[in-house]
Amino acid sequence: MNIFLLSLGCSKNQVDSEKIAGILQRCGHRIVESSSEADAAIVNTCGFIEPAVEESVDAILELEILRRSGKIRTLGIIGCLVNRYGVELRKEIPLADFWAEAGDHAAVGRAFGCGDLPPLQAALPGTYPWSRYLKISEGCNNRCSYCMIPMIRGDLVSVPPLRVIREAEELVLSGAKEICLVGQDLTSYGRDIGPGGCSLENLMEMIEDRFKGQDVWFRLLYLHPLRVGKRLIERVAGSELFLNYLDIPVQHSDPDILKAMNREGTEGEKVLDLFSFARSLDPDFALRTTLMVGFPGETEDHFLSLASFLENSEIDRAGVFTFFPEEGTPAEKFEGQVPKEVKEERLERLFSLQESISLRRQKSFEGKVLKVLVEEVNMQEGYLEGRSFREAPEVDGIIEAQLKGKAVPGNFIDVRITEAQEHDLIGEVEGR
Repeated sequence: MNIFLLSLGCSKNQVDSEKIAGILQRCGHRIVESSSEADAAIVNTCGFIEPAVEESVDAILELEILRRSGKIRTLGIIGCLVNRYGVELRKEIPLADFWAEAGDHAAVGRAFGCGDLPPLQAALPGTYPWSRYLKISEGCNNRCSYCMIPMIRGDLVSVPPLRVIREAEELVLSGAKEICLVGQDLTSYGRDIGPGGCSLENLMEMIEDRFKGQDVWFRLLYLHPLRVGKRLIERVAGSELFLNYLDIPVQHSDPDILKAMNREGTEGEKVLDLFSFARSLDPDFALRTTLMVGFPGETEDHFLSLASFLENSEIDRAGVFTFFPEEGTPAEKFEGQVPKEVKEERLERLFSLQESISLRRQKSFEGKVLKVLVEEVNMQEGYLEGRSFREAPEVDGIIEAQLKGKAVPGNFIDVRITEAQEHDLIGEVEGR
């Protein structure tokens, strides 16, 4: 059967989708890139914030039309939206043939006659097989007042370290050259295992021992600033495998707002000290963060404090979002809700500031040679696109380089940077 598997939301969801794809392929089904080729469709939904919920519902309704017309014979709805809305959602989508909560790969397999095959990640059509995500934990024990994750995905459950190593081996055997470790909060990894368990640093050591000397990158994504210490930064900076790139979602810098967010201990001064330490080890150390504007009670002074933090941090890239009063979170009912137009105006101001900072950081790489993972090659036009240690997949910019010969997607190549833009870098391939 040809199955269209639509994966929405974050990289953790993509890992779930890849494991489902692996099960379906191993029992004879084919994963196709569009619904027009499909006999069946599965939507792996996201239910994290309001725009993601709307995107998931719109996608489901489009496929329900195909199910009603008979163009597809089976429609499955899985993932976070099912966890969040459950029975209510099932009433709204009566034509769906099966439902499964996030991470219930076996239920999807059984719906297509695959029995209980163990999951094995398979790259989805339209994605790069050499750049993969590896989920090392599920759920979250942090209780940020604006966040639905613990209610949707539950408490922290760490993947046993030997299983992480085995799954990494499987990805490398399938052609992965870059593996991004993901979880709701990597710094909490192993805290649920108990005495004699495993920490993130222990896991990194195991990965380094296993893959030492191999031509593969590892990247850490989503680190809660409360548990990022100088020892972890030193470990990353001294590693031959782990890239000098950290994604540390700060959300805010003002103590009053952080207290209301239930993120105390992550005040701006502490985070600036960590960032400065990383840059003292390597001036080119790449730092990314996430910032939220318009949290309930945020005044203009609170916002200016956040803008000052951003200016002083010289961060490479930042994702900026407005606060959404998510149903069921404590922050939904907080006093001092910020008007929509104020939130959007602050968003634009912070975006503008970050663009100028990003450009300054980008310009510091003009004239330097960077190792680039090639993703696309246009031989006719004579250029390639790829990413260096500074660019995480999907969320950061790219490097475009003029070719001097042939290049193969999925391989590494050296590029000398000749021009910096706010998000992307332009260069030329070194040598042939």
